Parts: sequence; C-alpha cells; structure tokens
Amino acid sequence: VDLSAIAKGWGVDRLAELLESRGHLNFMAEIGGEVSAKGTNAQGEPWRLGIEKPLLDGREVHAVVPLSDQAMATSGDYRNFIGEGANRRSHTIDPRTGRPVDHSLASVSVIAESCTQADGWATALTVLGPEEGLAMAESQGLSAFFLVREDDGSFTERATTAFNGL
Repeated sequence: VDLSAIAKGWGVDRLAELLESRGHLNFMAEIGGEVSAKGTNAQGEPWRLGIEKPLLDGREVHAVVPLSDQAMATSGDYRNFIGEGANRRSHTIDPRTGRPVDHSLASVSVIAESCTQADGWATALTVLGPEEGLAMAESQGLSAFFLVREDDGSFTERATTAFNGL
C-alpha cells in the first residue's frame, strides 16, 4: 500500500506548521518533491520552484514557478511504474476501474494553499487524465499545469486559467 497520494503533502504541512510556530517567516519545506513555500527567499523574492520534465531516464527542469505562501505538489507516471516500454504501467490506480491509469498524462502540478490539498488534487487529476483532469481543474478554479506525453516523446503543456495567472 502506497500512501503517498497525500502523505507527503500532509507531512510538508506539519513541517511548515512547526517552522511557523517557532517564528520562522521565510522558508521552503520539501518532502519527496512536495513543497510549501512561506515568505520569500534570501533575495526577498518569491521562491522559484522547478517543475520537472517527466523523463524516464534523467532529470531536467521543464518550467520554473514563483511560489510564496503557497504549496505545490506534482503527480506523474515517470518515477514509479512497473514494466518497460509499451508494457509500462503507472503506479496510480484509477478507482473507477481498479486498474492502473492508462492515458497520455505524464504529470500534473497543482498549486494550493496547503500541500495536502495540492497533493490530493494532483493525484486526482492524474487519475482523470489530460482532458477530464483539465476540465475538473478549471471547474474547481485550481492552479494546475499538465504535461501530456506525445507519441514522438515530446510533451505538450496545458494549464488552467489560474495557473496562467501566476
């Protein structure tokens, strides 16, 4: 049983609460890629967080987002999976079918007030896929950024109105 659908986000929120209770006003807390950013960095600017390109064989930053007094979580199919090539299956199970998700959505990053919320929404939108997920994110006013895997190995960006307003 993998509890990371919201466990890392919840842990980040608890860490952020602890830091705030001890008087820290400017910090970035991260657990396994889930992040809470409070205040500003040492230069007095919003924290700059990378959204990773969902590569199977390396790590590369795809986009950079400013974050202050918010949290960001990303879910995707590129770190935890079973099999190889065309037989690769996501670790995320679609509760509607009881089977691994099977669509072209490679990753989705969500920015929210709490990391628990961001983490839960990122997982839910991953299950829904690129079309249903984007429609749900828009209907809920979420700040979400989708990377959709194309047949040639490239990625197409899709973002909600709220994300584009950052």
